Amino acid sequence: MIKKILAYFRLMRPLNLFQGGIAVLVTGTLMDYFPQWTTILITVGIVWCFTGAGNALNDYCDAEIDQINRPERPIPQGVISRKAALVYAIGLFIAGSLLSLPLLMPLLMVIISVALVMLVSYSLYFKVRPFWGNLMVSLILGMAFLFAATVFGDIRKGIPPFFLAFSFNLIREIVKDIQDMEGDRVVNARTIPLSIGIPSTRMLIFFLTVMLMVGALIPYFFNIYGNYYLLVLVFAVEFPLVYFLYSLSQDSTAENCGRLSSLLKADIFLGLLAIFLGKY
Repeated sequence: MIKKILAYFRLMRPLNLFQGGIAVLVTGTLMDYFPQWTTILITVGIVWCFTGAGNALNDYCDAEIDQINRPERPIPQGVISRKAALVYAIGLFIAGSLLSLPLLMPLLMVIISVALVMLVSYSLYFKVRPFWGNLMVSLILGMAFLFAATVFGDIRKGIPPFFLAFSFNLIREIVKDIQDMEGDRVVNARTIPLSIGIPSTRMLIFFLTVMLMVGALIPYFFNIYGNYYLLVLVFAVEFPLVYFLYSLSQDSTAENCGRLSSLLKADIFLGLLAIFLGKY
C-alpha cells in the first residue's frame, strides 16, 4: 500500500511540485503586502493539483515512450496502470478546479482556462511536434507566476519571473529532447533534434541561452530588482549557464544531457532565489 501511495506521489513529480510551491511563495514576497497564509496555501494547492494532473496525464500518454526513456517511472514499472493514471489525472484536475472556486475573478478564470487547455493539448497533441511541445510546456510552467500574482492582486509582479521561468524551461525541454532521442525515434515523435539534427539543436540552445542570460539582466537595469538580484544572478545562475553551454558543446550524449537537464533544474531554483532577493 505504501509503495502504491508513493508511486502516485511520484506520478505528480515531487520536484515540480516543490518548484511550483516555491514559485507561489516567491511571488508572494514580490507583492507590496505579503498575502494571507490561507490564500498562499490555497494557491499552492491549486498549482500542485494542476501540475500533478498534467504530469499524470503526460505519463498516461507517454507509457510506450517511457518504457525506453523513463523505465523508472510508475507506469513502466507496473506499479500503476495507465487507466489508474488517467483517473488520477482527472481527479486532480477536478480538485484543482474546486479549490479555485473561492478565488475566481475574470482574469483568473482566463488564466486557469488557458492553462487547462494547454495542459491537455500538450499531452495529447503538441508534445510530439517540433518546438511547439517545448514551447507549450514552458508556458505552462511559467504561468504559475502569473496565476499566483493574479491571486495576490497584481499580475504585473509576476511578469518578470514568468519570462525567466519560461526561458529556463524552454532550454531544458530541448535538452531533454536530445536525451530522449532513442525512445522518441521508436514512436516517430518529431522533436527538434530528430527534425533538424543535434548540431543545429545545439546552435538553437546556444542562442536561447544567450538570450536568457542577456534578458535576465533587464529587471536589474530597469530597477525592478536590486543589487542582490544581480549578484545571485551572475554568480549562481549565469556562470553555471556558461558551463552548461561548454559541456553541451563537448558532449551531447543522452547521459550528459540528462546531467545538464538536472543542472538547469537546479539553476531554476537559484534563479528563484535571485528574484526573491531582488526586492532588497
